[in-house]
Amino acid sequence: MGDQDQSKQDNGNGTGNADQDKAQQDKGTGAPPDKGEHMIPKSRFDQVVSQRKAAEAALGEFVDSLVEQVPEDQRELIPDLPPAQKGKWLQAALARGLFGGQPAASGPDAKRPGGSPSPDIDQMSPRQMRASGYKS
Repeated sequence: MGDQDQSKQDNGNGTGNADQDKAQQDKGTGAPPDKGEHMIPKSRFDQVVSQRKAAEAALGEFVDSLVEQVPEDQRELIPDLPPAQKGKWLQAALARGLFGGQPAASGPDAKRPGGSPSPDIDQMSPRQMRASGYKS
């Protein structure tokens, strides 16, 4: 505690430690102080930035393909959101059939056979009638 008081007395504004660290860094006698900041090489930074731009471009193309599935007269209903949120919104809306498409079948009646025509018994032979009764 005495050292801190002395450093405050040296410069009078309480920033003695910061000045000392800067002086050491300027002289090159010590490593820069570790304040939770880490430097990365510029080449690595550029690589990460280019990957991020490529990912954003791919996401934009995906969202554009989802927008193309929406009828033109209903595209004004799509909210203006960032690409990731817009993609999630469009997927949910298309799955629910919001834009006139058929909603995805779910629930207890989803696997019910629908509309399979019954065979015409008048045109069948007795053997075919018996065989059709055993089909599953």
